[in-house]
Amino acid sequence: MTLHYSLFLVAALLSSSTNRLNSNGVAAFIVNSPLSRKTTISAFVKSTLSLPFIQKKRSFSCLPLSPNSELNESYDDDDDDDDEEIDTSSLGDWRKFRMNLAETGLNTNDDDNDDEDSSSSPSSTSGESSKKQPKRKSVSKLNEQLLESQNEKLAKEYKSEVWAHETAKAEVGGLVCRLPLEAEIYRNKPTDLGRKLHKRLSLSTKDDYDEDSAITSDSLTTDMEDAGYSGGGVSFSPGAAKTVFWYRAAQTLISNELKKVTSKASPTSEEDERVIDASNLDPASLELLNIYMDNQASWQEVCLVVDDATTLVINRPLSTTVNKDLAQLVLFGQYSRLNSREGGVSPSKTSRFVRFLTAFEHSCALYVGGPDKQTEPAIMIHGIAELDGAVEISPGCGIYKNGLEAAIDGVINGVYDPLEFRFFVGRHEYGSKNKEEESSSFTPSSSSSLDLAVLEGKYQPVACARSLALKQCIGLPKPLWHEVMELCGGELKEISSLELMKRDDIQIEEEFED
Repeated sequence: MTLHYSLFLVAALLSSSTNRLNSNGVAAFIVNSPLSRKTTISAFVKSTLSLPFIQKKRSFSCLPLSPNSELNESYDDDDDDDDEEIDTSSLGDWRKFRMNLAETGLNTNDDDNDDEDSSSSPSSTSGESSKKQPKRKSVSKLNEQLLESQNEKLAKEYKSEVWAHETAKAEVGGLVCRLPLEAEIYRNKPTDLGRKLHKRLSLSTKDDYDEDSAITSDSLTTDMEDAGYSGGGVSFSPGAAKTVFWYRAAQTLISNELKKVTSKASPTSEEDERVIDASNLDPASLELLNIYMDNQASWQEVCLVVDDATTLVINRPLSTTVNKDLAQLVLFGQYSRLNSREGGVSPSKTSRFVRFLTAFEHSCALYVGGPDKQTEPAIMIHGIAELDGAVEISPGCGIYKNGLEAAIDGVINGVYDPLEFRFFVGRHEYGSKNKEEESSSFTPSSSSSLDLAVLEGKYQPVACARSLALKQCIGLPKPLWHEVMELCGGELKEISSLELMKRDDIQIEEEFED
Protein backbone atom coordinates (compact mmCIF):
# COMPACT_ATOMS: atom_id res chain seq x y z
CA MET A 1 0.00 0.00 0.00
CA THR A 2 1.38 3.40 -0.89
CA LEU A 3 1.88 6.16 1.60
CA HIS A 4 -0.32 8.64 -0.22
CA TYR A 5 -3.30 6.31 0.12
CA SER A 6 -2.65 5.81 3.83
CA LEU A 7 -2.72 9.58 4.32
CA PHE A 8 -6.10 9.65 2.63
CA LEU A 9 -7.26 6.88 4.97
CA VAL A 10 -6.20 8.79 8.08
CA ALA A 11 -7.93 11.88 6.70
CA ALA A 12 -11.08 9.85 6.24
CA LEU A 13 -10.89 8.64 9.84
CA LEU A 14 -11.03 12.27 10.91
CA SER A 15 -14.40 12.86 9.30
CA SER A 16 -15.48 14.70 12.44
CA SER A 17 -12.52 17.08 12.19
CA THR A 18 -12.23 20.22 10.08
CA ASN A 19 -9.78 20.49 7.20
CA ARG A 20 -8.40 23.66 5.76
CA LEU A 21 -5.50 24.91 3.66
CA ASN A 22 -2.75 26.83 5.37
CA SER A 23 -0.68 29.58 3.78
CA ASN A 24 1.55 27.03 2.03
CA GLY A 25 -1.37 25.16 0.51
CA VAL A 26 -0.85 22.18 2.80
CA ALA A 27 -3.90 20.58 4.37
CA ALA A 28 -4.08 20.97 8.12
CA PHE A 29 -6.42 19.15 10.44
CA ILE A 30 -8.02 20.65 13.51
CA VAL A 31 -8.62 17.99 16.16
CA ASN A 32 -10.96 18.86 19.01
CA SER A 33 -8.64 17.69 21.75
CA PRO A 34 -6.91 19.38 24.69
CA LEU A 35 -3.67 17.61 23.82
CA SER A 36 -3.43 18.26 20.09
CA ARG A 37 -5.06 21.22 18.41
CA LYS A 38 -3.38 21.21 15.01
CA THR A 39 -1.59 18.49 13.11
CA THR A 40 -0.22 19.03 9.62
CA ILE A 41 0.35 16.53 6.83
CA SER A 42 4.03 16.32 7.77
CA ALA A 43 2.99 15.30 11.29
CA PHE A 44 0.74 12.63 9.85
CA VAL A 45 3.65 11.32 7.82
CA LYS A 46 5.82 11.19 10.92
CA SER A 47 3.21 9.48 13.07
CA THR A 48 1.84 7.01 10.53
CA LEU A 49 5.06 5.61 9.08
CA SER A 50 5.39 3.35 12.10
CA LEU A 51 1.98 1.73 11.57
CA PRO A 52 2.32 -1.89 10.35
CA PHE A 53 0.01 -1.53 7.38
CA ILE A 54 1.89 1.44 5.88
CA GLN A 55 4.96 0.82 3.73
CA LYS A 56 7.46 3.63 3.21
CA LYS A 57 7.82 5.06 -0.24
CA ARG A 58 10.45 7.40 -1.63
CA SER A 59 8.01 9.91 -3.09
CA PHE A 60 4.31 10.41 -2.74
CA SER A 61 1.39 12.68 -3.51
CA CYS A 62 -1.40 13.44 -1.07
CA LEU A 63 -4.87 12.66 -2.34
CA PRO A 64 -7.33 15.60 -2.43
CA LEU A 65 -9.36 15.97 0.74
CA SER A 66 -12.65 16.76 -0.98
CA PRO A 67 -14.09 16.81 -4.51
CA ASN A 68 -14.07 20.62 -4.51
CA SER A 69 -10.58 21.02 -3.04
CA GLU A 70 -8.08 23.25 -4.84
CA LEU A 71 -5.63 20.40 -4.54
CA ASN A 72 -7.56 18.67 -7.33
CA GLU A 73 -5.92 20.93 -9.86
CA SER A 74 -2.41 19.99 -8.81
CA TYR A 75 -2.97 16.33 -7.99
CA ASP A 76 -1.08 14.06 -10.36
CA ASP A 77 -1.73 10.36 -10.00
CA ASP A 78 1.43 8.90 -11.48
CA ASP A 79 1.51 5.90 -9.18
CA ASP A 80 -1.76 4.16 -10.07
CA ASP A 81 0.11 1.10 -11.27
CA ASP A 82 1.84 0.78 -7.89
CA ASP A 83 -1.32 0.87 -5.79
CA GLU A 84 -2.40 -2.38 -4.20
CA GLU A 85 -5.88 -3.50 -3.22
CA ILE A 86 -6.52 -2.89 0.46
CA ASP A 87 -7.71 -5.60 2.80
CA THR A 88 -9.92 -3.62 5.19
CA SER A 89 -9.81 -6.42 7.75
CA SER A 90 -6.08 -5.78 8.19
CA LEU A 91 -6.71 -2.24 9.34
CA GLY A 92 -8.21 -3.33 12.67
CA ASP A 93 -10.98 -1.44 14.43
CA TRP A 94 -10.61 1.93 12.70
CA ARG A 95 -13.69 3.29 14.48
CA LYS A 96 -12.06 2.81 17.87
CA PHE A 97 -8.83 4.29 16.50
CA ARG A 98 -10.68 7.39 15.38
CA MET A 99 -12.45 7.61 18.75
CA ASN A 100 -9.11 7.49 20.58
CA LEU A 101 -7.76 10.09 18.17
CA ALA A 102 -10.68 12.41 18.87
CA GLU A 103 -10.28 11.86 22.62
CA THR A 104 -6.52 12.24 23.05
CA GLY A 105 -5.22 13.81 19.85
CA LEU A 106 -2.13 12.75 17.92
CA ASN A 107 1.21 12.12 19.61
CA THR A 108 3.73 12.72 16.83
CA ASN A 109 6.87 12.68 18.99
CA ASP A 110 9.49 10.05 18.23
CA ASP A 111 10.79 8.04 21.15
CA ASP A 112 14.23 9.56 20.72
CA ASN A 113 12.87 13.08 21.06
CA ASP A 114 10.56 12.53 24.04
CA ASP A 115 12.85 14.21 26.53
CA GLU A 116 13.54 17.15 24.26
CA ASP A 117 9.89 17.73 23.35
CA SER A 118 8.51 17.15 26.82
CA SER A 119 10.16 20.24 28.21
CA SER A 120 8.30 22.49 25.78
CA SER A 121 5.05 20.56 25.45
CA PRO A 122 2.11 22.08 27.37
CA SER A 123 0.63 18.61 27.84
CA SER A 124 3.67 17.35 29.75
CA THR A 125 3.91 19.93 32.48
CA SER A 126 2.95 17.33 35.06
CA GLY A 127 3.07 13.60 35.44
CA GLU A 128 -0.72 13.37 35.48
CA SER A 129 -1.24 15.25 32.23
CA SER A 130 1.24 13.08 30.34
CA LYS A 131 -0.66 9.90 31.11
CA LYS A 132 -3.08 8.36 28.64
CA GLN A 133 -6.50 9.94 28.90
CA PRO A 134 -9.14 7.69 30.52
CA LYS A 135 -11.87 6.15 28.39
CA ARG A 136 -15.33 7.59 28.59
CA LYS A 137 -17.55 5.99 31.17
CA SER A 138 -21.22 5.25 30.87
CA VAL A 139 -23.64 7.94 31.99
CA SER A 140 -26.28 5.83 33.72
CA LYS A 141 -25.67 3.23 36.40
CA LEU A 142 -29.33 2.23 36.25
CA ASN A 143 -29.07 1.57 32.51
CA GLU A 144 -26.01 -0.58 33.16
CA GLN A 145 -27.85 -2.66 35.73
CA LEU A 146 -30.78 -3.21 33.37
CA LEU A 147 -28.46 -4.30 30.56
CA GLU A 148 -26.77 -6.79 32.91
CA SER A 149 -30.14 -8.43 33.54
CA GLN A 150 -30.85 -8.64 29.80
CA ASN A 151 -27.49 -9.58 28.27
CA GLU A 152 -24.48 -10.21 30.53
CA LYS A 153 -21.99 -10.53 27.68
CA LEU A 154 -23.03 -7.26 26.04
CA ALA A 155 -23.17 -5.56 29.45
CA LYS A 156 -19.54 -6.49 30.10
CA GLU A 157 -18.57 -5.04 26.73
CA TYR A 158 -20.62 -1.92 27.42
CA LYS A 159 -19.08 -1.28 30.84
CA SER A 160 -15.53 -1.74 29.58
CA GLU A 161 -15.57 0.38 26.44
CA VAL A 162 -18.78 2.30 25.77
CA TRP A 163 -18.15 5.49 23.79
CA ALA A 164 -19.82 7.87 21.36
CA HIS A 165 -18.82 11.00 19.48
CA GLU A 166 -20.42 13.15 16.82
CA THR A 167 -19.38 12.90 13.17
CA ALA A 168 -19.80 15.18 10.18
CA LYS A 169 -21.99 12.80 8.17
CA ALA A 170 -23.99 9.64 8.68
CA GLU A 171 -22.04 6.38 8.54
CA VAL A 172 -23.32 2.83 8.03
CA GLY A 173 -23.04 1.10 11.40
CA GLY A 174 -23.37 4.42 13.25
CA LEU A 175 -26.34 6.35 14.61
CA VAL A 176 -28.29 9.47 13.76
CA CYS A 177 -30.13 11.28 16.57
CA ARG A 178 -33.15 13.49 15.94
CA LEU A 179 -32.41 16.98 17.21
CA PRO A 180 -34.97 19.12 19.03
CA LEU A 181 -36.78 21.82 17.09
CA GLU A 182 -34.67 24.55 18.70
CA ALA A 183 -31.45 22.97 17.41
CA GLU A 184 -32.91 22.30 13.97
CA ILE A 185 -33.82 25.96 13.51
CA TYR A 186 -30.46 27.12 14.87
CA ARG A 187 -28.47 24.86 12.55
CA ASN A 188 -30.57 25.41 9.42
CA LYS A 189 -29.59 29.02 8.77
CA PRO A 190 -30.85 29.34 5.16
CA THR A 191 -34.51 28.97 6.18
CA ASP A 192 -36.72 31.93 7.10
CA LEU A 193 -36.82 30.83 10.74
CA GLY A 194 -33.08 30.21 10.78
CA ARG A 195 -32.33 33.68 9.46
CA LYS A 196 -34.77 35.23 11.91
CA LEU A 197 -33.18 33.39 14.84
CA HIS A 198 -29.63 34.37 13.94
CA LYS A 199 -30.75 37.96 13.48
CA ARG A 200 -32.17 37.88 17.01
CA LEU A 201 -28.91 36.48 18.33
CA SER A 202 -26.82 39.11 16.56
CA LEU A 203 -29.05 41.95 17.80
CA SER A 204 -29.55 40.70 21.34
CA THR A 205 -27.15 43.27 22.81
CA LYS A 206 -28.29 46.23 20.70
CA ASP A 207 -30.64 49.00 21.82
CA ASP A 208 -33.02 48.54 18.90
CA TYR A 209 -33.80 44.93 19.82
CA ASP A 210 -37.32 44.00 20.92
CA GLU A 211 -37.37 43.95 24.73
CA ASP A 212 -39.94 41.14 24.81
CA SER A 213 -37.58 38.86 22.91
CA ALA A 214 -34.29 40.06 24.39
CA ILE A 215 -32.08 37.69 26.36
CA THR A 216 -30.66 39.43 29.40
CA SER A 217 -27.72 38.25 31.47
CA ASP A 218 -30.03 37.71 34.46
CA SER A 219 -32.43 35.49 32.51
CA LEU A 220 -29.51 33.57 31.04
CA THR A 221 -28.08 32.97 34.50
CA THR A 222 -31.47 31.73 35.71
CA ASP A 223 -31.70 29.29 32.81
CA MET A 224 -28.17 28.07 33.48
CA GLU A 225 -29.00 27.43 37.12
CA ASP A 226 -32.24 25.63 36.21
CA ALA A 227 -30.27 23.42 33.82
CA GLY A 228 -27.91 22.43 36.62
CA TYR A 229 -24.82 24.38 35.58
CA SER A 230 -24.19 26.05 38.93
CA GLY A 231 -23.81 25.16 42.53
CA GLY A 232 -20.95 24.91 44.97
CA GLY A 233 -19.18 27.87 43.45
CA VAL A 234 -18.69 26.15 40.07
CA SER A 235 -18.63 28.71 37.25
CA PHE A 236 -20.49 28.36 33.95
CA SER A 237 -18.51 27.05 30.99
CA PRO A 238 -18.47 29.30 27.90
CA GLY A 239 -19.72 26.41 25.76
CA ALA A 240 -22.69 25.74 28.03
CA ALA A 241 -23.55 29.44 28.20
CA LYS A 242 -23.52 29.72 24.41
CA THR A 243 -25.80 26.72 24.04
CA VAL A 244 -28.30 28.02 26.59
CA PHE A 245 -28.16 31.41 24.87
CA TRP A 246 -29.20 30.25 21.39
CA TYR A 247 -31.51 27.53 22.74
CA ARG A 248 -33.55 30.02 24.78
CA ALA A 249 -33.67 32.43 21.83
CA ALA A 250 -35.00 29.62 19.65
CA GLN A 251 -37.62 28.74 22.28
CA THR A 252 -38.80 32.34 22.34
CA LEU A 253 -38.99 32.45 18.56
CA ILE A 254 -40.96 29.20 18.40
CA SER A 255 -43.38 30.39 21.08
CA ASN A 256 -44.01 33.70 19.30
CA GLU A 257 -44.51 32.03 15.92
CA LEU A 258 -46.89 29.43 17.36
CA LYS A 259 -48.96 32.22 18.90
CA LYS A 260 -49.28 33.75 15.43
CA VAL A 261 -50.45 30.43 14.04
CA THR A 262 -53.05 29.80 16.74
CA SER A 263 -54.35 33.36 16.54
CA LYS A 264 -55.50 32.67 12.98
CA ALA A 265 -57.61 29.66 13.95
CA SER A 266 -61.26 30.02 12.96
CA PRO A 267 -64.23 28.74 14.99
CA THR A 268 -66.27 25.82 13.72
CA SER A 269 -69.78 24.60 14.33
CA GLU A 270 -68.51 22.38 17.11
CA GLU A 271 -68.32 24.02 20.52
CA ASP A 272 -64.83 25.06 21.64
CA GLU A 273 -63.29 23.74 18.40
CA ARG A 274 -61.15 25.86 16.10
CA VAL A 275 -59.34 25.02 12.87
CA ILE A 276 -56.37 26.59 11.12
CA ASP A 277 -56.55 27.33 7.41
CA ALA A 278 -52.99 26.93 6.11
CA SER A 279 -53.73 29.29 3.20
CA ASN A 280 -54.04 32.17 5.69
CA LEU A 281 -50.55 31.63 7.14
CA ASP A 282 -47.49 33.63 6.14
CA PRO A 283 -44.42 31.68 4.88
CA ALA A 284 -42.61 31.75 8.23
CA SER A 285 -45.63 30.46 10.15
CA LEU A 286 -46.32 27.78 7.56
CA GLU A 287 -42.68 26.73 7.65
CA LEU A 288 -42.77 26.48 11.44
CA LEU A 289 -46.00 24.46 11.40
CA ASN A 290 -44.52 21.97 8.92
CA ILE A 291 -41.23 21.41 10.73
CA TYR A 292 -43.01 21.35 14.12
CA MET A 293 -45.27 18.50 13.00
CA ASP A 294 -42.34 16.66 11.41
CA ASN A 295 -40.26 17.09 14.56
CA GLN A 296 -43.03 15.79 16.79
CA ALA A 297 -43.49 12.71 14.59
CA SER A 298 -39.81 11.78 14.99
CA TRP A 299 -39.19 13.24 18.46
CA GLN A 300 -35.86 12.12 19.97
CA GLU A 301 -35.44 9.23 17.57
CA VAL A 302 -32.16 7.32 17.71
CA CYS A 303 -31.65 5.51 14.41
CA LEU A 304 -29.16 2.87 13.32
CA VAL A 305 -27.84 3.46 9.80
CA VAL A 306 -28.03 0.06 8.09
CA ASP A 307 -27.14 1.27 4.59
CA ASP A 308 -26.69 4.55 2.72
CA ALA A 309 -30.43 5.10 2.36
CA THR A 310 -31.99 3.18 5.27
CA THR A 311 -32.15 3.72 9.03
CA LEU A 312 -33.93 1.83 11.81
CA VAL A 313 -35.37 3.60 14.85
CA ILE A 314 -33.92 1.63 17.77
CA ASN A 315 -35.71 3.37 20.65
CA ARG A 316 -39.37 2.75 19.76
CA PRO A 317 -40.26 -0.60 21.41
CA LEU A 318 -43.52 -2.15 20.24
CA SER A 319 -43.81 -5.38 22.23
CA THR A 320 -41.79 -7.75 24.40
CA THR A 321 -43.85 -10.81 23.43
CA VAL A 322 -45.45 -12.00 20.19
CA ASN A 323 -48.80 -13.57 19.45
CA LYS A 324 -49.83 -15.23 16.22
CA ASP A 325 -50.66 -11.97 14.45
CA LEU A 326 -47.36 -10.32 15.38
CA ALA A 327 -45.45 -13.46 14.46
CA GLN A 328 -47.01 -13.39 10.98
CA LEU A 329 -46.11 -9.71 10.64
CA VAL A 330 -42.49 -10.32 11.66
CA LEU A 331 -42.00 -13.35 9.43
CA PHE A 332 -44.10 -12.67 6.35
CA GLY A 333 -45.33 -9.09 6.44
CA GLN A 334 -48.80 -7.63 6.83
CA TYR A 335 -50.36 -9.26 3.79
CA SER A 336 -48.99 -12.77 4.25
CA ARG A 337 -52.42 -14.18 5.05
CA LEU A 338 -53.55 -13.25 1.52
CA ASN A 339 -51.37 -16.11 0.30
CA SER A 340 -53.75 -18.64 1.87
CA ARG A 341 -57.41 -19.16 1.11
CA GLU A 342 -58.07 -20.05 4.74
CA GLY A 343 -56.87 -16.60 5.82
CA GLY A 344 -54.00 -17.98 7.93
CA VAL A 345 -50.43 -19.07 7.34
CA SER A 346 -49.94 -21.11 4.16
CA PRO A 347 -48.84 -24.76 4.61
CA SER A 348 -45.36 -24.06 3.26
CA LYS A 349 -44.77 -21.54 6.05
CA THR A 350 -46.36 -23.45 8.91
CA SER A 351 -43.17 -25.09 10.17
CA ARG A 352 -41.25 -21.81 10.25
CA PHE A 353 -44.16 -20.06 11.93
CA VAL A 354 -44.45 -22.67 14.71
CA ARG A 355 -40.69 -22.71 15.33
CA PHE A 356 -40.60 -18.90 15.58
CA LEU A 357 -43.41 -18.88 18.14
CA THR A 358 -41.67 -21.62 20.11
CA ALA A 359 -38.50 -19.53 20.28
CA PHE A 360 -39.85 -15.99 20.74
CA GLU A 361 -43.47 -16.14 21.91
CA HIS A 362 -42.75 -15.26 25.55
CA SER A 363 -39.69 -13.05 25.02
CA CYS A 364 -39.23 -11.02 21.86
CA ALA A 365 -37.84 -7.50 21.39
CA LEU A 366 -40.05 -5.98 18.69
CA TYR A 367 -39.65 -2.34 17.60
CA VAL A 368 -41.25 0.14 15.23
CA GLY A 369 -38.30 0.82 12.95
CA GLY A 370 -39.87 3.72 11.07
CA PRO A 371 -42.84 4.82 8.97
CA ASP A 372 -41.76 3.25 5.69
CA LYS A 373 -42.36 -0.34 4.49
CA GLN A 374 -44.23 -1.36 7.63
CA THR A 375 -46.11 -4.01 5.66
CA GLU A 376 -42.90 -5.91 4.85
CA PRO A 377 -41.28 -8.63 7.03
CA ALA A 378 -39.25 -7.35 9.97
CA ILE A 379 -35.49 -6.78 9.87
CA MET A 380 -33.51 -8.67 12.53
CA ILE A 381 -30.44 -6.98 14.05
CA HIS A 382 -27.93 -8.66 16.37
CA GLY A 383 -24.25 -8.82 17.30
CA ILE A 384 -23.48 -12.51 16.72
CA ALA A 385 -20.78 -12.86 14.07
CA GLU A 386 -20.87 -16.67 13.94
CA LEU A 387 -24.61 -16.89 13.31
CA ASP A 388 -25.25 -18.76 10.06
CA GLY A 389 -26.56 -16.34 7.42
CA ALA A 390 -25.53 -13.18 9.34
CA VAL A 391 -24.30 -10.22 7.29
CA GLU A 392 -22.26 -7.41 8.86
CA ILE A 393 -23.84 -4.11 7.88
CA SER A 394 -20.44 -2.37 7.69
CA PRO A 395 -16.97 -3.98 7.86
CA GLY A 396 -15.64 -3.99 11.41
CA CYS A 397 -18.71 -2.53 13.12
CA GLY A 398 -19.76 -5.81 14.76
CA ILE A 399 -23.46 -5.25 13.99
CA TYR A 400 -25.24 -7.85 11.86
CA LYS A 401 -28.55 -8.46 10.12
CA ASN A 402 -30.21 -11.65 8.80
CA GLY A 403 -29.69 -15.22 9.98
CA LEU A 404 -33.23 -15.71 11.29
CA GLU A 405 -33.37 -19.49 10.80
CA ALA A 406 -30.16 -19.99 12.78
CA ALA A 407 -31.43 -17.58 15.45
CA ILE A 408 -34.64 -19.60 15.88
CA ASP A 409 -32.70 -22.85 16.19
CA GLY A 410 -30.21 -21.27 18.60
CA VAL A 411 -32.91 -19.94 20.92
CA ILE A 412 -34.83 -23.22 20.89
CA ASN A 413 -31.65 -25.17 21.69
CA GLY A 414 -30.64 -22.76 24.45
CA VAL A 415 -27.55 -21.46 22.65
CA TYR A 416 -28.84 -17.88 22.47
CA ASP A 417 -31.16 -15.76 24.57
CA PRO A 418 -34.16 -14.22 22.77
CA LEU A 419 -33.10 -10.73 23.90
CA GLU A 420 -29.86 -11.05 21.90
CA PHE A 421 -31.98 -10.25 18.85
CA ARG A 422 -34.04 -7.22 17.88
CA PHE A 423 -36.83 -7.17 15.28
CA PHE A 424 -37.81 -3.96 13.46
CA VAL A 425 -41.11 -3.49 11.67
CA GLY A 426 -40.78 -0.56 9.28
CA ARG A 427 -37.83 1.71 8.62
CA HIS A 428 -36.84 5.15 7.38
CA GLU A 429 -36.16 5.09 3.63
CA TYR A 430 -34.25 8.01 2.13
CA GLY A 431 -34.61 8.45 -1.62
CA SER A 432 -31.63 8.97 -3.89
CA LYS A 433 -30.81 12.42 -5.14
CA ASN A 434 -31.17 13.22 -8.79
CA LYS A 435 -28.22 13.86 -11.10
CA GLU A 436 -28.59 17.63 -10.82
CA GLU A 437 -28.34 17.46 -7.01
CA GLU A 438 -25.38 15.09 -7.15
CA SER A 439 -23.47 17.42 -9.48
CA SER A 440 -24.14 20.45 -7.29
CA SER A 441 -21.29 21.58 -5.03
CA PHE A 442 -23.81 22.63 -2.39
CA THR A 443 -25.17 19.15 -1.72
CA PRO A 444 -23.42 16.22 -0.01
CA SER A 445 -21.48 13.85 -2.26
CA SER A 446 -23.41 10.78 -1.04
CA SER A 447 -26.26 9.46 -3.18
CA SER A 448 -28.64 9.40 -0.21
CA SER A 449 -30.89 12.23 0.91
CA LEU A 450 -30.08 11.26 4.50
CA ASP A 451 -27.16 13.65 4.12
CA LEU A 452 -29.63 16.41 3.29
CA ALA A 453 -31.57 15.71 6.51
CA VAL A 454 -28.28 16.09 8.41
CA LEU A 455 -27.44 19.27 6.50
CA GLU A 456 -30.85 20.74 7.41
CA GLY A 457 -30.16 20.18 11.12
CA LYS A 458 -32.75 17.46 11.61
CA TYR A 459 -30.32 14.72 12.61
CA GLN A 460 -26.93 14.57 14.29
CA PRO A 461 -24.70 11.72 13.05
CA VAL A 462 -22.92 9.81 15.82
CA ALA A 463 -20.25 7.11 15.81
CA CYS A 464 -20.48 4.79 18.79
CA ALA A 465 -19.45 1.50 20.37
CA ARG A 466 -21.55 -1.36 19.08
CA SER A 467 -22.81 -2.15 22.59
CA LEU A 468 -24.64 1.18 22.61
CA ALA A 469 -26.42 0.40 19.34
CA LEU A 470 -27.16 -3.26 20.12
CA LYS A 471 -28.57 -3.04 23.65
CA GLN A 472 -32.29 -3.28 24.20
CA CYS A 473 -34.33 -0.11 24.74
CA ILE A 474 -37.02 -1.67 26.91
CA GLY A 475 -37.82 0.24 30.11
CA LEU A 476 -34.58 2.24 30.16
CA PRO A 477 -34.36 4.47 33.28
CA LYS A 478 -32.46 7.05 31.22
CA PRO A 479 -33.81 7.28 27.64
CA LEU A 480 -31.35 6.19 24.96
CA TRP A 481 -31.46 9.59 23.26
CA HIS A 482 -30.19 11.32 26.39
CA GLU A 483 -27.63 8.57 26.98
CA VAL A 484 -26.13 8.95 23.51
CA MET A 485 -26.14 12.75 23.64
CA GLU A 486 -24.43 12.80 27.03
CA LEU A 487 -21.77 10.32 25.92
CA CYS A 488 -20.96 12.59 22.98
CA GLY A 489 -20.36 15.48 25.36
CA GLY A 490 -19.92 19.11 24.35
CA GLU A 491 -22.91 20.92 22.88
CA LEU A 492 -24.90 17.71 22.49
CA LYS A 493 -24.66 17.07 26.22
CA GLU A 494 -25.85 20.61 26.92
CA ILE A 495 -28.82 20.14 24.59
CA SER A 496 -29.71 16.95 26.43
CA SER A 497 -29.68 18.79 29.76
CA LEU A 498 -31.93 21.52 28.39
CA GLU A 499 -34.37 18.97 26.99
CA LEU A 500 -34.52 17.20 30.35
CA MET A 501 -35.84 20.44 31.87
CA LYS A 502 -39.04 19.91 29.86
CA ARG A 503 -39.77 16.57 31.52
CA ASP A 504 -40.84 15.56 34.99
CA ASP A 505 -41.12 11.83 34.33
CA ILE A 506 -37.40 11.05 34.37
CA GLN A 507 -35.32 10.59 37.48
CA ILE A 508 -32.07 12.49 37.00
CA GLU A 509 -29.12 10.40 38.17
CA GLU A 510 -26.10 11.80 39.91
CA GLU A 511 -22.85 11.24 38.03
CA PHE A 512 -21.00 8.22 39.32
CA GLU A 513 -17.43 7.04 39.28
CA ASP A 514 -16.39 3.66 37.91
